Amino acid sequence: MHYLKNAIKLFSYFFSDYIFYLRHNIDSKCGKDCQSAKIMLLMHQLEKGMSFTESKREFGAEKSQQLVAEIRKYIERYGINDVCRVAINVLNEFLSKENSTRNEDIRTHIEMLCKEYAYVIKSDFAGVKLVSTPPIFNYEAIEDFFASRSSVREFSDKPITDKELEAAIQIASYTPTACNRQTARLYHFNTKPMIKKMVDNQLGPQGWCYNATSCFVITVNQCYFGGGYERHQALIDGGLYAMNFVWGLHLNHIATCFKMFVREPKREKEFKRIANIPKNEIPVVLVLAGHYKSTPVISPKSVRINFVSSAI
Repeated sequence: MHYLKNAIKLFSYFFSDYIFYLRHNIDSKCGKDCQSAKIMLLMHQLEKGMSFTESKREFGAEKSQQLVAEIRKYIERYGINDVCRVAINVLNEFLSKENSTRNEDIRTHIEMLCKEYAYVIKSDFAGVKLVSTPPIFNYEAIEDFFASRSSVREFSDKPITDKELEAAIQIASYTPTACNRQTARLYHFNTKPMIKKMVDNQLGPQGWCYNATSCFVITVNQCYFGGGYERHQALIDGGLYAMNFVWGLHLNHIATCFKMFVREPKREKEFKRIANIPKNEIPVVLVLAGHYKSTPVISPKSVRINFVSSAI
């Protein structure tokens, strides 16, 4: 009987995910999100093509033509945004490359777009850059930094400042993402009643969650992904962003602890309503945070075990 109940529950979860991915993907009717995703994918493909310096093969005809069309479509419907501005700069750089398409019609359309929005073009802003071996780091100091973080479940009453939060977000912004789609979204809640509502939805405080002065929710916009092969990519991108964000908080002496998101369809729907998270976003994880207390607190040692598999 227990096995049957679990099987039914898993099937219901699968069906709920199936409906969600049908409604929210890059080819669905997500409006601005889908349009932005298509622009970001296309400009990443052009930048990647520009980085293959050893290749003398002409490239980018189809992608650049599509990108011009998608930018114009977006601006016509929603107005210009940062994504469009970056994409126009990418196209401007693309024109200057020796092996970019020689198709005169396509180049004319790119030139017309760049001329029309010349005010957004900045020198050396987008395209490609030179990367070399990084400088010599202080290995011991960096290892000490990573080793110094522990999950903390007791916090002082001192709130996290906007300056501290902005600094942590800047660190998180360096997170690599699939085709540079930058799909992670961050929500910050810093009132006790709101934190309590969200924590109660997520199986309760477990003896510590109400101590936090801030609760961060990391989500990912599913409309930026498409195809069955990308069905788990949102969670990967969101997990990478969440960890870098926590390192950013740690760098600013903010204590943190992850709280796993309980992924039950009914509970998730209610959580999104409470936190005012759009339907097309996937909550990845919660981070409870706050300043350290003036005196040390007790935390589990959580000894790390290195499980390494060797290829045969």
